[in-house]
Amino acid sequence: MKLNEKQLQDFKRKFSDILNEKDIITDQDTIAPHLSDWVGNINGSSILMLTPRNKEQVSKILMLCNDKNIAVVPQGGNTGSVASGIPNGEIILSLKKMNKIISIMPDDYSITVESGCILSQVQDAAMEVSRFFPLSIGSEGSCTIGGNISTNAGGISVLKYGNMRDLVLGLEVVLPDGKIMNSLKRLRKDNSGYATKHMFMGAEGTLGIITAASLRLFPKIENKVTAFASLRDLDATIQLLETLKSFSGELLSSYELIPKIGLDIALTHGDDLKSPISDVKEWNVIIEYSDTKNNDNANESLQNTLAYAIEKELVCDAAIASSLSQTQNIWKIRKAIVEHQPKLGGEIKHDVSVPVSCVPEFIRSTTQKLVEYLPGVRPVPYGHIGDGNIHFNVCPPINYNSDLFKQSTEEIREIVYGNAHTFGGSFAAEHGVGLIKKKQMLKYKDEVELQLMKDLKSFLDPKNILNPGKIF
Repeated sequence: MKLNEKQLQDFKRKFSDILNEKDIITDQDTIAPHLSDWVGNINGSSILMLTPRNKEQVSKILMLCNDKNIAVVPQGGNTGSVASGIPNGEIILSLKKMNKIISIMPDDYSITVESGCILSQVQDAAMEVSRFFPLSIGSEGSCTIGGNISTNAGGISVLKYGNMRDLVLGLEVVLPDGKIMNSLKRLRKDNSGYATKHMFMGAEGTLGIITAASLRLFPKIENKVTAFASLRDLDATIQLLETLKSFSGELLSSYELIPKIGLDIALTHGDDLKSPISDVKEWNVIIEYSDTKNNDNANESLQNTLAYAIEKELVCDAAIASSLSQTQNIWKIRKAIVEHQPKLGGEIKHDVSVPVSCVPEFIRSTTQKLVEYLPGVRPVPYGHIGDGNIHFNVCPPINYNSDLFKQSTEEIREIVYGNAHTFGGSFAAEHGVGLIKKKQMLKYKDEVELQLMKDLKSFLDPKNILNPGKIF
């Protein structure tokens, strides 16, 4: 049940026994930024936002809401792209004030934090003790750890360090009925039954509210080397990836696909960006090596590998950044593609994954199907090719009516998602399901697996008070 105006005053009194007055928010101007995420495709509604400061308050809130059948939408930094944190009349439960770093144990290579900690805050705290937290995404200055875990965030370092799921040692979770599951152990090995913490990773706040997490840390990175390479063709992207892995060992940390159309978008609309090379081909990659040793090993290894790749005609031209400004320029190109695609007359975003070996054929066949559906359409496939995650965004033909293009959204999505499925891939690689991809869940998810998910939801949250209507 959603909270209505008549119930609001009564619930404000009840919540005032749990929270400070300033943590009970009804002012619509204050709530407004929490009603849509950064994509802005969906606008929600809520008449009440709560900002608890500890797990006990979260527990009491959920106990009351469960008793009264009042639905709650948990929210972190609200930086998602599938509307998983957008309310539709439900109470917003913002964890932004639960932002303490509980402990750092350098010798255990672990850090324990509250879920409202900003990702960059955790990165900085690790650096202060000569450790490294590897999750790196575009919103790291505003997204929260709880949201990162709830969406199983990915980013540019998954190739070496894995998704957020791989970086979590333990969790503290408040269940829908208010019970607190305390499993904040920082153990690498714990074979004592079911790994219950994994239920909540990628669950998008539908099974419980994450209030704290113990996370893995790694040795401090002392040296990073970044390169931009233009390739013979699309197939060479996978051949070069294999070469880099074979030659570099554990040095390779990022491998990002940059199509020429993406580079053109960045150079045309980005702020004072320059092409790293003069001979730009249709398909290009950003390569990053990272090393815990402060020497020239990474640089020399990348130089030698690229020289070999040029000799084998995999790479046509390449440049290794020789300064911080050059490195920043390369990564700003990657970021600018995301920011400026709408300037091509609009865009339809897709976040898909396929087996790495299938990426070239997937891109070719999907492009062909899109062009057959809408001649002149401009696909912009880019991103984490090293782990098979492609952001296959689609822009309209030149001078095409933007409203008419938006009307093709469902058909274009079906082409991209359907083809990803054909290649044994996923329609939701790292951004989750939320509200946006519920139809695809019903169509492409294994029936038994989907029913198991529904059964788990019904068991943990029989009254459906946590983030209702999301995922399925």
